[in-house]
Parts: sequence; C-alpha cells; structure tokens
Amino acid sequence: MAENQKQLFLWFGANDYEIFEQVKRWSEVFSKKYSGLNIVKFDYKEKGNKDELLKDIKNALQVNSLFGNNKLVILRNFLDIKINKDLQELLMSSIDKLADGFFAIFIEDDKPDARGKLFKAINDLAKKKIAEVKEYLLPRNQDLIAWVKKAAEKEGALFNPKALELLIAMVGNDLWQLDAEIKKLANYKKNQEITAADVDLLIKGKFNDDIFQLMDAIGTKNRVKALKLFQDQIDSGANDVYLLTMLERQFRINLQIKESLSNGNLSANELASELHMHPFVVQKTMQQCGKFSLAELKEIYNKLLDFEIKLKTTKINFELMFDLMIVGLK
Repeated sequence: MAENQKQLFLWFGANDYEIFEQVKRWSEVFSKKYSGLNIVKFDYKEKGNKDELLKDIKNALQVNSLFGNNKLVILRNFLDIKINKDLQELLMSSIDKLADGFFAIFIEDDKPDARGKLFKAINDLAKKKIAEVKEYLLPRNQDLIAWVKKAAEKEGALFNPKALELLIAMVGNDLWQLDAEIKKLANYKKNQEITAADVDLLIKGKFNDDIFQLMDAIGTKNRVKALKLFQDQIDSGANDVYLLTMLERQFRINLQIKESLSNGNLSANELASELHMHPFVVQKTMQQCGKFSLAELKEIYNKLLDFEIKLKTTKINFELMFDLMIVGLK
C-alpha cells in the first residue's frame, strides 16, 4: 500500500442511513470511472458456504486484468471476533498490501469489538494515516435540524418553521423515515408551503406510541410510570423542545377530540376529517380521552404552554418542570 494513500476504510455506527448513502455515492463514481463489474460486495451474515466465501473473497482481492486493475471491495460484518479463522487470516494478510487501484470498505452493523485482531490492524493503519476509521453518529439538536432542512431543499419541500419542528418531534432522528416522510410531503404539497396541519394529517411518527404511553400514565395518575417514560425519552436523545412540542400537540388533540365528542357522537374517520388529523392518531386518542376530564386536559395543556414560554425565556430546566407537574397530579 502506497504511503499515506488511503485505500482502506472502516465505517460503522448507528447512522446506517449516511453509511448507505456514502457507499452508494462511491459506487456510482467508481462505476462511471471504471466499471460496475469492478465493484464486489460481501456480507458475512449472508455467508452461506464458508469455503466458497473464502474463495470468492480471495479472488476479489486479486488483480484481474480482464476488467482493469481498479477494484472496489465492500465487506460487511467481517470484524466479528468469531469469524472463520482462515477468512480472518486472509483479510489480515490482504489489508496491509492492497494492490494499487484497490479500495476496500469494511462496514459494520454493530460497533466493532476492540479486541478483534482485524479491528486492531485497521485501527493501526488509521493511526499511520493510510486507512480511515469512522463512526457515523445520528444527528441531534441543531445538526438534525440542519440535516432535515438540507433533505427538504433537495426534494423541493417548502416547510414552514412549525411544520419542520413538528416533523422532527414526531419522527426523531430516524433518517430513513425522515427521508421517506419528506418525500411524501413534498409530493403532497408540490411548490406549496407545508404546514403543521399537513404533517399532522400524513405522518405517523415513531414517537407517537411513546407519547401515547406517557399520556396514559399521566391520565391514570401513575406518577412513577410517567416519570420513567419521560426519562426514557430524554435518555434516548429526545430534545427538550421537541418533547415539549409532542406533549403540547397530544394534549391539544385530546382537548379538540374531547370537545368534539361532547358535541356529538362522531366516528374516528369523521373526526379525522373534521380536525384534519391522521385517523390512526384520532382513533387512539378517542380511547385516551376517557382518562381525563375536560378541566384536567385544559389545566395540563395550559401548564405545558407556560413551560414553553419559560423554557424559551429563562434558564429553567424542563425536566424539573415536568417532574413537578407529575408530582402535583391529583
């Protein structure tokens, strides 16, 4: 391997979306410059016959003049310390002497075991600046906002600030779902501004079930469960503002549905149409409404609105405010 020329890469981390996109970009560039026939992919989790796999990888790592001397070899999940010994020795002997024009990318679904020989070897090469080891982390807070804005711009989606905030609050940093939802909304409102009502109507967010559980715990006055569920959200990376947004939104929906039900016996689909909401959200909320009185919903919703003002204008801690609200449930 030529000095200081990176031909070896190890990518891993929770952000498999960005890893996928990076591999896709590299493969497209490589195909245009050389040939798609010069790109070879293997996944150890789909290994099949170990002897055949060993032979195929050995052939892939050899120069084949028929298709030129340039090759991109993508190896997924090969850093498992329980990997076949012969295969591990083959990879160990290959990574330090890749032929010119050869590039190898190791991709791991899970964080590599630091005790593994192959990981240590790649890491040592990275320290010599002739390999790259990169952990892809999921974006959070301002980085997540920037990611969503860039993805929206790419799709020509015109979000107003409240819609953008609600989308992130509902989906979190699941980039695969965010990408799909942005495309859906862009197609639904072509060249038009996307509003919070549009997000409410079309998106079933990943946090919905968690928020429903939290709402149920609050409605049944189960303080211990409510505090645990809230802390679970914080521990999983939910931002204060986004979590508050989701709670406000769900209590507002409860209020709207509670008031609508008191004025008539409407079905979930009729309410969804009248309130411009996703039928799934309306159906689950109708079941939840019975755990609160109208007065309780108004009181808690007003407290959350007050929390939002304090959160944005003072240095008060949202977790502390929420804890005090739950402790004060009657």
